Amino acid sequence: MFDAQPNRAFSYSLSFHAGQYRLYMYDCAGGVYSRSYDLHESPLPLLRILCATAFAPASWLGMDDTFDCRLHPVITVDATQYFIIAKCFSSSVIRGRATNVWFVAKSIPVGSDPNNIFVVKDSWVNVEHQLSEEQILEALKDVECVPKVKEAWTVQRDGQDDSTSLRRPAAFMSHFQRPCDHRTRRRLVLTPAGRPITHAASPLEVVTCLLDLVIGKEFVFRFDVV
Repeated sequence: MFDAQPNRAFSYSLSFHAGQYRLYMYDCAGGVYSRSYDLHESPLPLLRILCATAFAPASWLGMDDTFDCRLHPVITVDATQYFIIAKCFSSSVIRGRATNVWFVAKSIPVGSDPNNIFVVKDSWVNVEHQLSEEQILEALKDVECVPKVKEAWTVQRDGQDDSTSLRRPAAFMSHFQRPCDHRTRRRLVLTPAGRPITHAASPLEVVTCLLDLVIGKEFVFRFDVV
């Protein structure tokens, strides 16, 4: 579902078994669930769930208002809208960063202007990490083979940072005997945009890419970034 709907941030589901039903919610911090309800003794909660599914705004059901998947898909970063050209990478896991990477353009038709083409990286970042990817790239901005951050933004939902904690109130999570990842949704606009290494035109391009990786890693240690 998440792979087929890149504009989905979380998902609800219902299970029925032996006259009981339970509501589940899944996102990049894992899954949580309600207690079991008897289908005959507690029909009202089920009716409320069904009504919410039928009439609630799409954003309440997990859809992302900042990602438009219509004829010409558009992704928003802060106040700027970018037209999606193609998917570069998509993570196959649900729990974790769930990274999606897109080739985008500020205007269409795209043309051949390199200043019109960028890469947008969309991921769920663990806020407990000491250094963010944006900070690392900013520290290495003068290294030639390292991409540059054009924009960085935390996706907003109902006027708040979109976070897995919004769907996990502390009182509710106190019933679970395990910690929960605290993740926020970040988008980076990076430049320049290049082809994935899997689409290299020659062995020389592959070797050049690997050399850039070695150089970049050397500067990471030299500047004591991590």
